[in-house]
Amino acid sequence: MAKQSGYLKRQKVRDDVLERAYKQTYQQYMTDMFIIALNDPSVMGKDVLGYKRLMRVLLAVEANYDRFFDALTKNAEADYAREKMDAIMRNICPPEKFIPFEKRYEWLPEITYEPRK
Repeated sequence: MAKQSGYLKRQKVRDDVLERAYKQTYQQYMTDMFIIALNDPSVMGKDVLGYKRLMRVLLAVEANYDRFFDALTKNAEADYAREKMDAIMRNICPPEKFIPFEKRYEWLPEITYEPRK
């Protein structure tokens, strides 16, 4: 393995910190948007979620995030996680509204089982 210069190491650390910062910022932003929407009577009618119910939803979202995260990776379990997500989404969405994982996440690489060239 080639030695990496101190500059390249510092650059990598900086890039990793920025990537984490972007990820955490967008996660928090999306969480805030869901909290606001789920507590808005114009969206939810009389069934707005208060703090306690919101916290239950957010904990479930966090658990699902961890449960299905492999779907976004190239890990061996990615295809299984994608299939599980789609199975749940099929049960929620009317057939004409269901969009398969590969179309919902079109920027992710398709999983293939062919040998590498």
